[in-house]
Amino acid sequence: MVKNIVGQAVYQLVVLFVLIFAGEKFFDIPSGRWAAFGSKPSQHFTIVFNTFVMMTLFNELNARKIYGERNVFKGLFTNPLFCSIWISTMIGQFLIVQYGGSWFSTASLSFEQWFICLALGIGTLLWQQVCDIFF
Repeated sequence: MVKNIVGQAVYQLVVLFVLIFAGEKFFDIPSGRWAAFGSKPSQHFTIVFNTFVMMTLFNELNARKIYGERNVFKGLFTNPLFCSIWISTMIGQFLIVQYGGSWFSTASLSFEQWFICLALGIGTLLWQQVCDIFF
């Protein structure tokens, strides 16, 4: 279990630091790091926030298996409470990002930005497979 935690911490920290310090270059958007206090929400920090939540959500699937099992989807649908909470969180995240505005300090994201956030979140599943094989 410790290797799972350390492995995911490494992946998530690297992704988040890259997004915080270079994300505006990847997405060709204004940097949120230099925004004045009280300014409108930035897409930059919304992408960081959204990616963090996506990585957390997909890592919840990894966290169901702690003994090196490879198939994190096995038995997934036998727990309806887990599935309903996971789906509700995903829907809530979409609503917060797209419509939260100043209430949640978020800026709406484009389809492409959402796709990249989701891909980085799904990356936790792939990274866990790498950790299970090599560590």
